[in-house]
Amino acid sequence: SHINADFDAFASTVGAKKLYPNAEIVFPGSLEKKVRDFFDAFHPVDIKKIKDIKLEHVKRLIIVDTKHPDRIGRFKELLSRTDVKIHIYDHHPINKSDIRGKVEIIENVGAVSTIFVEIMQKKKIPLTPMEATMLCLGIYEETGFLTYSSTTPRDLMAVSYLLKKGANLNI
Repeated sequence: SHINADFDAFASTVGAKKLYPNAEIVFPGSLEKKVRDFFDAFHPVDIKKIKDIKLEHVKRLIIVDTKHPDRIGRFKELLSRTDVKIHIYDHHPINKSDIRGKVEIIENVGAVSTIFVEIMQKKKIPLTPMEATMLCLGIYEETGFLTYSSTTPRDLMAVSYLLKKGANLNI
């Protein structure tokens, strides 16, 4: 995801891990304070430190919640390698300076977490209540608790699905 990851970025990495079980969750920089606090309280997923990743061994780079090369820190080094397959999941408008990928799932929704929820729902990938909670947090934060004008009906449908899967609104 991007440097200074917010809840949507964080939750999207969880969604990506569900689609790519052998992938590692790694952030190119820090997490926003409230995301760090959540992580410290619940430790919901394993996160690798970027210093522990040997970039020369990376064969696929899955980027979520950004397409801009300056927002992915050291992972930018991988963009020029032809042996690295790039998969992008994002909800931001396309820009000519964006990273291009072998797989590009770019949708006009309020949160990229919504994209992952839709994919998992379609593929019938099970979610734990904690995973549903994290994805719900991603959508809620990115859409201003579903009040921003960028919120779409798809975001609401995703939240409904997550609530059915046990998302905890008290968290």
